[in-house]
Amino acid sequence: MDNPRPAKVAVVDEVRGRLGAANAAILTEYRGLTVKDLAALRRSLRQAGGEYKIYKNTLVRFAVRDLGLEELTAMLVGPTAIATSPVPTPTWS
Repeated sequence: MDNPRPAKVAVVDEVRGRLGAANAAILTEYRGLTVKDLAALRRSLRQAGGEYKIYKNTLVRFAVRDLGLEELTAMLVGPTAIATSPVPTPTWS
């Protein structure tokens, strides 16, 4: 990005941070889901410690490139959202 706006840099940093810290990430197409469906999905994932968020594909491409995950760019077509799960906390016996 040539001279990107701070808001866009923040989004790329957020995506990079979420993908880098996630135990798992799933890229989904959300076309056809209603606002109610999206809210229910987000609520369910949040209860399990995960998150579901919609990002601009262009900004996600920058983040995955920075992480060395360029193979994900082929999946960034159409309306895309990312579901992430947190890194599990180790339990010590």
